[in-house]
Formats: sequence, C-alpha cells, structure tokens
Amino acid sequence: MPNRISRRKFLGAASTVAVSSLSSKTSAKSALATAREQPPESSPADRIVDMHVHFDEASPSFVSDLLKLCGSLNLTACVLTPFSSRKIVAETARQHPSQIVPFGYVDLDAHDIVQQVEEFHALGYRGLGELEFVKKPFNDPSYFPVYELANRYAWIVLFHTGIVLRKKFDEPEDVASGRMRPIHLEEIARRFPKITVLGAHCGNPEYEWAAEIARWNPNVFFDLSGSSLTKMRERLADFRKIFWWSGSDWKTNTPDNDPSAYTKIVFGSDVQLSEIESVVHQYEAMFDACDLSPHTRKMIMGGTLAKMLKLQG
Repeated sequence: MPNRISRRKFLGAASTVAVSSLSSKTSAKSALATAREQPPESSPADRIVDMHVHFDEASPSFVSDLLKLCGSLNLTACVLTPFSSRKIVAETARQHPSQIVPFGYVDLDAHDIVQQVEEFHALGYRGLGELEFVKKPFNDPSYFPVYELANRYAWIVLFHTGIVLRKKFDEPEDVASGRMRPIHLEEIARRFPKITVLGAHCGNPEYEWAAEIARWNPNVFFDLSGSSLTKMRERLADFRKIFWWSGSDWKTNTPDNDPSAYTKIVFGSDVQLSEIESVVHQYEAMFDACDLSPHTRKMIMGGTLAKMLKLQG
C-alpha cells in the first residue's frame, strides 16, 4: 500500500512529531512496555468513543500517548491502522480492550487487498477505515469482494465522504472527490446489510444527501469530523434543517430507540491527539445549538458505537 500524507499534518496540526517507525521489533517492544505502565482502564460511564483516530507511524510514542489520553478523557479510540503496523495495534488492543479498538486502514485498489482484509480479521480487527483516495466510485463492483468479507464479518466500515485534500499541487494525481460521494454508500448499505456503513465528514458539503441516506438505512451513520463544525460554527443550528425528522415515524431502527434524527451521527475527531478534546467541545457546541437531549448526546459521543462494538466496562 503506498505511503500517504496524513490529512491532519497536511492541514497544519499543532503537534510536531519525530520521524520514526514502529515497524521494527525494538520499537514495538518499547511501545508495548510503555503501554503496560499506563493507568487502569477508565469506567464506561459517559465514555467517549472516537471512530476516527489515525495511527501515526511517524511518532514512536503514539501508543503510549494515546493510552494516556484515553485515561484522561475516558476515551475509547477506534485506531485506523496501516497494514504495516497491524501487529503492534492488535497487541495493544488485546491488552487495553476498552481503550483501543483496531480498524484496518487499507487501499481498496491494492492488488492484495482481500488478503490484507483476511489477515486483519485473523488478528482480531473490528472493521476497516478510513477508505479513501479510491480509483473508482465506492460502489464499483470491483470492490465488492472486500465488502463481501466485511459483510461476512459483520464489520463497521468507515468511508471517507465528500471533499478530499490535495496532496500534490504541481503534479497530476488520480484523485476525485466525486468517487467518494455519500450517495455511493446507499448501494453498499443495501447490498451488504450486515455491514455498518459509516461515512466520515457527513459528505461535506453534501450533508443533505448523507442525512437522507442515513434516514432510510438503519445500518448507515456519519461522523462530523473535518472542517464542517469549524466552517459552520456561526450557524450550527443549520444542522436542524439537515437532521430534520426527529420524532417522526419512518419505521427504521434507531440506536437505543432514541427518536432523535441526530442519533445517525457518531463522534469522530480525525485530528492529532492533542486536538481531540477541542473536537469534543465542537460537538458539544452543536448539541447546544440544536438543543439535543442528554440521552441523544450520550448516544452520539459513545453510546451508539459502544453498543455496536459490544464494549465492556
């Protein structure tokens, strides 16, 4: 799988990390030794479950830093893990199951993609994501073998949806946001009903398409990571127009039978570890602007994903 520039670094994240790799046995053992020194797992009360934490291969302290953050924020992190780092994250997740949930970060166009997915499953991974930079639309039949496996495993699959960063400004690149539109997720959700289809960024800027697809498909959810909560900070109440059907009977299942349309949202940060708490506050500001109930807020911030992932205390 080709190396990719981190979206968080590309956008100018605050943290500076040393260039190193956890691929070597020495680094892996060191990271695990540090992880064992972390405080006990936090309680499940008011737990935050972050669906969108990218593993940082450039930071030798990423594992220990993440575990410290999980302890301080009462956070469970779904760690989107490149194939090269699959074993270190799998081992950390085994030792800290209420704080680390492993997800496989794969290239859908890789020649050995099916084998990668099978190995992720054998290591105990819980899903795939974030799928992005695809050469064809997400619903292209050439990707169906991957979705068939995910359907067999009843996995959560996180798709990038909407506008995507540009990594190269002076060179041509085979990237198009139109291949990652939220509308493509509808066919996947219907063809593969055992997959929980989760769209990152709520289709930015196609929020209405994203919401309507989630409304009619009980296995479709979205996170609000990315630029949306920043660019809409002065008009957060506009989300009322997007998630408009609260209290209506559309005869689709909702998490915990909560009647709020906003239960189709889950928490996702997609930032450097030092910035996750600020994204929590952005979500809270949206909750206040849209007058969400305490129960709905808890479902968005962790309750829905905790049930999906069957997280234990």
